[in-house]
Amino acid sequence: MLAVLQSEVFGPGTPGLQLWDEGTVSRLLTNGTLGGRLAGLLAVIETPEAMADYITRARSQDDAKRRAQRCIEAAAEASRLASTRAWLA
Repeated sequence: MLAVLQSEVFGPGTPGLQLWDEGTVSRLLTNGTLGGRLAGLLAVIETPEAMADYITRARSQDDAKRRAQRCIEAAAEASRLASTRAWLA
Protein backbone atom coordinates (compact mmCIF):
# COMPACT_ATOMS: atom_id res chain seq x y z
CA MET A 1 0.00 0.00 0.00
CA LEU A 2 2.73 2.46 0.99
CA ALA A 3 4.83 1.77 -2.10
CA VAL A 4 1.86 2.33 -4.41
CA LEU A 5 0.90 5.54 -2.63
CA GLN A 6 4.44 6.86 -2.79
CA SER A 7 4.82 6.08 -6.49
CA GLU A 8 1.38 7.29 -7.57
CA VAL A 9 1.10 10.45 -5.47
CA PHE A 10 4.69 11.31 -4.61
CA GLY A 11 6.63 9.61 -7.39
CA PRO A 12 8.88 11.25 -9.99
CA GLY A 13 7.14 13.97 -11.95
CA THR A 14 4.16 14.24 -9.59
CA PRO A 15 3.03 17.40 -7.80
CA GLY A 16 3.39 15.49 -4.52
CA LEU A 17 7.11 15.02 -5.04
CA GLN A 18 7.48 18.72 -5.70
CA LEU A 19 5.78 19.38 -2.35
CA TRP A 20 8.45 17.31 -0.60
CA ASP A 21 11.43 18.44 -2.70
CA GLU A 22 10.73 22.09 -2.08
CA GLY A 23 9.63 21.70 1.55
CA THR A 24 6.27 23.19 0.66
CA VAL A 25 4.25 21.24 3.22
CA SER A 26 6.61 22.31 6.00
CA ARG A 27 6.41 25.87 4.76
CA LEU A 28 2.60 25.75 4.82
CA LEU A 29 2.64 24.32 8.35
CA THR A 30 5.04 26.95 9.71
CA ASN A 31 3.22 29.78 7.95
CA GLY A 32 0.71 29.81 10.82
CA THR A 33 -2.38 30.54 8.76
CA LEU A 34 -3.87 27.04 8.77
CA GLY A 35 -6.56 25.86 11.12
CA GLY A 36 -5.96 22.90 13.40
CA ARG A 37 -7.77 20.34 11.27
CA LEU A 38 -6.01 21.41 8.10
CA ALA A 39 -2.63 21.51 9.82
CA GLY A 40 -3.26 18.00 11.13
CA LEU A 41 -4.16 16.82 7.64
CA LEU A 42 -1.00 18.26 6.12
CA ALA A 43 1.21 16.99 8.95
CA VAL A 44 0.65 13.39 7.84
CA ILE A 45 2.46 14.12 4.56
CA GLU A 46 5.02 16.67 5.73
CA THR A 47 7.89 14.28 4.93
CA PRO A 48 8.16 10.84 3.35
CA GLU A 49 9.03 9.46 6.78
CA ALA A 50 5.97 11.06 8.40
CA MET A 51 3.71 9.59 5.75
CA ALA A 52 5.31 6.13 6.00
CA ASP A 53 4.91 6.18 9.77
CA TYR A 54 1.28 7.26 9.46
CA ILE A 55 0.46 4.47 6.99
CA THR A 56 2.32 1.74 8.86
CA ARG A 57 0.39 2.51 12.05
CA ALA A 58 -2.80 1.27 10.38
CA ARG A 59 -4.51 -1.45 12.37
CA SER A 60 -6.31 -3.12 9.49
CA GLN A 61 -6.51 -3.13 5.72
CA ASP A 62 -9.53 -0.82 5.87
CA ASP A 63 -7.66 1.55 8.18
CA ALA A 64 -4.69 1.53 5.77
CA LYS A 65 -7.04 2.43 2.90
CA ARG A 66 -8.56 5.29 4.91
CA ARG A 67 -5.11 6.55 5.81
CA ALA A 68 -3.95 6.34 2.20
CA GLN A 69 -7.02 8.31 1.11
CA ARG A 70 -6.25 10.92 3.75
CA CYS A 71 -2.71 11.26 2.37
CA ILE A 72 -4.10 11.75 -1.14
CA GLU A 73 -6.49 14.42 0.15
CA ALA A 74 -3.64 16.10 2.04
CA ALA A 75 -1.47 16.21 -1.08
CA ALA A 76 -4.30 17.72 -3.11
CA GLU A 77 -4.99 20.32 -0.42
CA ALA A 78 -1.30 21.19 -0.04
CA SER A 79 -0.98 21.60 -3.81
CA ARG A 80 -4.04 23.83 -3.87
CA LEU A 81 -2.81 25.99 -1.00
CA ALA A 82 0.70 26.30 -2.44
CA SER A 83 -0.70 27.21 -5.85
CA THR A 84 -2.86 29.97 -4.43
CA ARG A 85 0.27 31.37 -2.79
CA ALA A 86 2.26 30.97 -6.06
CA TRP A 87 4.76 28.71 -4.27
CA LEU A 88 4.70 26.00 -6.94
CA ALA A 89 6.05 26.39 -10.44
